[in-house]
Amino acid sequence: MTQEMPALTDPLLYSAGDPHEVWRRLREDSPVSWHEYGEHGGYWAVTTHAAGLEVLTEWERFTSTKGIFLRPNFKDPYPGAGTMMALSDPPRHDLLRKAIMGLFTARAVSKMEERTRDVVKSALRGVVEAGRCDFVKDIAARIPLAVSAELLSISMDDVEMLAKVTTEAAENSTDIEGVEAQQAHVEILRHYSEIITEKRRNPGQDLVSALTRAQAEGLDISDDEVILTCDNVIVAANETTRQAVGAGMLALLESPEQWQALRAGELRLKTAAEEFLRWTAPVTHILRTAQHDTVLEGVQIRAGDAVTVWLPSLNRDEKVFDRPERFLLDRTPNHHVSFGGGGHFCIGANLARLTIRVMLDELARLPAEIEVSGEPRRIASYILGGLTSLPLEFRPR
Repeated sequence: MTQEMPALTDPLLYSAGDPHEVWRRLREDSPVSWHEYGEHGGYWAVTTHAAGLEVLTEWERFTSTKGIFLRPNFKDPYPGAGTMMALSDPPRHDLLRKAIMGLFTARAVSKMEERTRDVVKSALRGVVEAGRCDFVKDIAARIPLAVSAELLSISMDDVEMLAKVTTEAAENSTDIEGVEAQQAHVEILRHYSEIITEKRRNPGQDLVSALTRAQAEGLDISDDEVILTCDNVIVAANETTRQAVGAGMLALLESPEQWQALRAGELRLKTAAEEFLRWTAPVTHILRTAQHDTVLEGVQIRAGDAVTVWLPSLNRDEKVFDRPERFLLDRTPNHHVSFGGGGHFCIGANLARLTIRVMLDELARLPAEIEVSGEPRRIASYILGGLTSLPLEFRPR
């Protein structure tokens, strides 16, 4: 059956095709299916909510240490495997996460609401005055780091540069070892390597300070690993929110009744933000590797097999979501998995939720009519889901 479908790793499926129809057929006919992947072997694709969470939560069966995304040579050892937070299992993963988790709790993030609102208001005011913008490039790409700069150990002077390079670093969507993406990562690593000594001397309430403080208290993590962890967190924090805001805005404008309900104040903003996240699912897949022979949904999986979980498919599983193909800002309950699951649940989830909620609130108050003024362009990626461009026109009212 899978031979008759477009390959899940074909970038054109995401930029010009309909991946949701492919995932729907897989959920219906083969929720755990085998897919060939070039000369490096194949992988299992998991497309249902229950099976996907099983893979994401049971690290004893499915490890993160062999890599977290498909790549051309995904069978080769992955740099940082077993040491970086995203590429480790407990107990190491838990120790690293604990060192920085205090920065990302709901209570800590709530203190950033005023800053978030100021950033969003300023950005929207600028595009209303201009009358038009590319919402992805001018709003969605700029807001996340402007909001979280201090938290992520970034000076305001460096926000623009790092917003640009984190976007480039994430655009290794089909060639995960592409030269431009790797150069962008080098720029991020350089930034953090230059401030680590200063943060050790003058610590604050930020990412580098938290990690160097944990070092001093005995955490087994080298300076290189501190820097790599910062690279991982900043790229993930920027891209998750950027893609959710951009693609969610298009969904909102394509659903006039939802847009009207939002503007009329008929929706709970927290509930609406969760539907933004369910609908957009900024990360398209997550890779795990079977630790030993196991069975998933009645399918025999061998030790060493690559197992991929396709988050947008889980978010539209008919067994979990009522009318999953509808964008409904009052959807409740909403058990989406856009932040992953298990111990690797996205550490920046509270910050992403805050940013989206404030964005929705300020859009609802905006004294302007908004229309799509050009062709939206989707990312040609099987790693990230979202848009590269969304031209909009703003008319004051």
